[in-house]
Amino acid sequence: MEPNKISNEYLHRLQAVYHEISKRGILVSPERIAKAQKIVAEDIEKQLAIASKSWGCRCYLGGANANKADKTEVNLNASSGSRTPLARLKELGYTIPKIGVRDEDGNYVSKESLAELTLQKMYAANQFGVSGGEPSLRALLRIRELSTIDSRYLRANFYNRNGQLLFLSNYNVAGTVTGRRASRKHIFGYGNNAQNFPKHGVLASLFRSCLIARPGKIFLSVDQMQAEDWPVSALANNTEALKDLEHGVDRHTKLASMIFNIPIESRTEKEWKDSIERYLGKKTRHANNYGMRANTMSDTLAKEGHAVSAEACKQILTRVNQIDPSVDSVFHEYVRQCLYKDRTLTTPFGRSRIFLGLRAGDAGGNNKIFNEAYSYIPQSTVGDNTALALYELETKYPDSFITHECHDSIMEEIDDSLDTIWEHVQRIRDSFKRTITFHNGLSVDIPVEAELSFNFNDSTGIKSKLKGTKKLDDVTYQDVSDSYHRLKEEAEKKEQEGSINAKAAE
Repeated sequence: MEPNKISNEYLHRLQAVYHEISKRGILVSPERIAKAQKIVAEDIEKQLAIASKSWGCRCYLGGANANKADKTEVNLNASSGSRTPLARLKELGYTIPKIGVRDEDGNYVSKESLAELTLQKMYAANQFGVSGGEPSLRALLRIRELSTIDSRYLRANFYNRNGQLLFLSNYNVAGTVTGRRASRKHIFGYGNNAQNFPKHGVLASLFRSCLIARPGKIFLSVDQMQAEDWPVSALANNTEALKDLEHGVDRHTKLASMIFNIPIESRTEKEWKDSIERYLGKKTRHANNYGMRANTMSDTLAKEGHAVSAEACKQILTRVNQIDPSVDSVFHEYVRQCLYKDRTLTTPFGRSRIFLGLRAGDAGGNNKIFNEAYSYIPQSTVGDNTALALYELETKYPDSFITHECHDSIMEEIDDSLDTIWEHVQRIRDSFKRTITFHNGLSVDIPVEAELSFNFNDSTGIKSKLKGTKKLDDVTYQDVSDSYHRLKEEAEKKEQEGSINAKAAE
């Protein structure tokens, strides 16, 4: 096989590697799962009580919990009938935004719905309508989040292998159009999508803490730093951005400072990281990179609890284009010209995709296709960079034991030993050392950073104290030793605290 080039032979071999990873699974702590299930169940009851108080009627989940004698109660899972959440909100005076849904013929029609986006938009826009209405929206959103975590992850069908519960997932190297791996529930119904584990918030932490390393093992997790920014900057021929990435400049803060005319030095690093301006700078950069329009960006922000109008999003996107016109005038223009020429885009690793349906002279009608095309090379390049590193590790080292992959990151389970960790840190660092050259001659080497952990939630980053960076290229044996011993101390402290709390509960 030609090195660093995608071919049918490589993909067949890669699928065999991922098949082995799929069979390994991730160890689940039964005690932590049981505790998490209890916490979620109690929180759901709490949120149902809030909704019941706000709406002045009993709210419950599922037909099995109905009280047929009570004609006022509302089943929050119901989508039809006179006592649905939608009907009750309308009774309370709410205006329900209409969203586009497909009818029986596959055509989009506007329809009132309590889809998550609708609830998020109502909540983010603070449409309080009536006294006490807002808590019910928050409760509805919380219940949906709790129910999703509970059904998809906490109550997944775990595989029992010799007394150990394992979260299994089935990886597919041809599961996406970009070439990134896809993941889904195991063929026999075990586990779920391992690439879609919740990441942020209390509930995400609750579930991730249930995924633990096997006895005598430790997790070494590695991910590509600001992964997709590197190919986007190279494709835009933006050498200034590449220099910022190379020197570890906080580009989100830099962009936010320019968008909102706030001097960087006027705030501390923590103040910037906690600010809405930096959040919007980060979100807008991603939206601008992939051609997102103002309406979609507004909806995306609403899903995360931020009410920003489409008009305000349009103004921010316009400002970003003024600050950095190279994304649209160079990167996007290159993509558009490739599609107009032969409908084909090819990544630096030789992966090609044909985009059908493009119509000449119909710029507006082609926007959806263009937006897909803008994301293709960056996402595919980063995904293949991950897979090439993973393939090298799994085929070169017999003791490699990767248990998780998530597009720009991999997690390996190794012996809980400092020397073993240092050996594997060097292996992984070297496996990701790959110069990626784009059509315009610009080359990048995407740096990686690493973390150590005993579960998916509590981790310690491996960081060089001398250079103040997390890049593995700059990490020494002493840095790894410091991080390892710090993690061990924190784990022992938590274990002692847990024992004390357990005794107190008794």
